[in-house]
Amino acid sequence: MMTKDTAEKIHAASMREVVELSLLRDVKTLCSDEDFQKIKRGVGLTIGTIRTELVDSLYVEYPELDDLR
Repeated sequence: MMTKDTAEKIHAASMREVVELSLLRDVKTLCSDEDFQKIKRGVGLTIGTIRTELVDSLYVEYPELDDLR
């Protein structure tokens, strides 16, 4: 079982990365539409993986960490 302190650290780091990845939408004007679609897909898949493979398991043990509830 993971300690709450560890879960909080993982949660905070995961959310920082999601925010950073979300900022990639700002590159839209810097690349072609085709490249932007690839970036957008990669970002979406990565955020989805962070959520489903990492963060969701934290919420099972510590549902209070889910600030979207």
